[in-house]
Amino acid sequence: MIRKIIVLVVLILASKSFAKDILKDKFGNPVKLPENKLIVLNFMAYSCGHCMAEIPTIKKVLREPEFKNNFVVIAFAIDGKQNDFKDPEFPIYANHPENQVRFPILGTPTTYIITPNGKKLITIYGALTEENFRKYLKEALKKVQSAPGRI
Repeated sequence: MIRKIIVLVVLILASKSFAKDILKDKFGNPVKLPENKLIVLNFMAYSCGHCMAEIPTIKKVLREPEFKNNFVVIAFAIDGKQNDFKDPEFPIYANHPENQVRFPILGTPTTYIITPNGKKLITIYGALTEENFRKYLKEALKKVQSAPGRI
């Protein structure tokens, strides 16, 4: 009985820790997620032409009034050596392999739209266009608005 209680306590503590530290940078540091916005989680590579080409598209669409206050982007470079925060609209973390356990990628770019607690709303494989990115953002907003508790 005591073993079961200990296991239960460990599982509860581990799940709380996991929820808080959903994503990590290459160095194992937790990535702070906003509590009141949906997250555009972009897995990219500096060596990927499509990845680099979609960055201006993502930034442009997220500046639009309909999306500006509802979303934030966080990117992970699978070939990154250092975190790169030069562009505050598109912070790029060097990826930690554990991120791909929770958020599998088949190739780059891969984009997820998630809630602050890590719930996957949308998964997008391949490069984004303005048109399809708007469609995915609207779909994510509808999913959140139709769910109790919103974000």
